[in-house]
Amino acid sequence: MGTRATVATTVQELINADPGSVNNDREEASIEPGELPLVVSADLTSTDLNGMLVSLGQGFSVFADPARLDQANPEEFALEAACYSDSESVSYSVTSRAVEDRTVLFARAGNQSAPPEIAFPLSGVRTVESRIFLSGAVVCWSKTPGKSLIDLLADLQITVTRGSAETPLFRTTLVLNGTEDGTVAPTRTGPIRFEIVDLAELESLGVDADSMAVLRRVAEDGTLVVVVVPPQEHAYRYSVRADERFVLTATLEARIRNAPGGTGVAAVLGRPFEDLADFIDLGLPGVEGVALERSINAAASARTLGLVSEAPPPRASAGGGMCGAFGMEATVMLSLGLFLTLGRSAPRCAGRRDRSEKH
Repeated sequence: MGTRATVATTVQELINADPGSVNNDREEASIEPGELPLVVSADLTSTDLNGMLVSLGQGFSVFADPARLDQANPEEFALEAACYSDSESVSYSVTSRAVEDRTVLFARAGNQSAPPEIAFPLSGVRTVESRIFLSGAVVCWSKTPGKSLIDLLADLQITVTRGSAETPLFRTTLVLNGTEDGTVAPTRTGPIRFEIVDLAELESLGVDADSMAVLRRVAEDGTLVVVVVPPQEHAYRYSVRADERFVLTATLEARIRNAPGGTGVAAVLGRPFEDLADFIDLGLPGVEGVALERSINAAASARTLGLVSEAPPPRASAGGGMCGAFGMEATVMLSLGLFLTLGRSAPRCAGRRDRSEKH
């Protein structure tokens, strides 16, 4: 039994839609005490002839300690990606990804591979319920009136698979696609829940008047869309056999792309925004990045949903059902006999610049 994690992020520069420079970072490790968090980051920038920054692409991917149980949505995985460009030729495609492979053994009493805690019926088959915890947000804008946003994209994907099975145990996506007429349309597949946040709510949550004036101008002249994924849990079930060993794989991916000429996209998955503030300061001059970051995070938190989807009813089994958890954050159900420690994590990304103002 064990856990292996992979985190990766890639920033691809596009010049007139053709690939330019690329920067990426990747780390993979079998999880041992003291080795976490795994953190990778990548960025690219572009300047004008005077050396002024005109575009930026950045990505982060984090896998934190899955062995703590002190937080409702403990942010074991954390992905963040952002890109903007005021250049007429440069844009970016940014992908941040995290994968957890967890080897699981459900052992019957007497198996020397694990404590004798699990009682199987005569058939040797039990039903396991797992839960996955989701949260996040997306911000996208265009400062150019009437600009086509057909190239703009934000795509959040969450998948849990078992072994080599083609059908996932759990899969859901949230996609924001730009359109030719300059609008942005969010759609989902699977059970993920999201809401659009308007400017009035952001103002009520603390965005200052000067920042609101800029945001209103962007919304009126071009496009501004803020979408939050409130903290939420989703349940799914599957069957296990006594003494069966298999691998559960959770994969999270945030993929974004902007368009040249005054557009930006930022997305976070698995935690609140932590790196939005500096990005907003550069991409939307006049907007106080810390205030906007704090307000978007508060809007998501205020909508906390808890368990929002139920798995299909379990089959009856002798001795009652067995419950475990797996995913971005996981819960131990020791009273029901799941011996593998499937923990939760509280730490945020380590090694990042601290801000003087906490949010």
